Amino acid sequence: MTTAVARFVPEKRQRVRGAQLVGLAIAAIVPAIIWCVLIDAVAMWISGPLSLQTILITGIAIALFLAVICAPLILRYRD
Repeated sequence: MTTAVARFVPEKRQRVRGAQLVGLAIAAIVPAIIWCVLIDAVAMWISGPLSLQTILITGIAIALFLAVICAPLILRYRD
């Protein structure tokens, strides 16, 4: 690698790492929101609406679970 190219490699890695973190956030949060909406819809259909606290705790738990599962796949080092 030449000196001119070597100067821009850390900047490119930072952009790639930022894009990976955004991708991880999207991969964890979007399905969690969808599942929370579905769970609330089924709960309203069966008995009644769930409390906001229950929906938030469920959404956070789903998002954390997905983040832990997806992190090794999305954040792996690609050279």
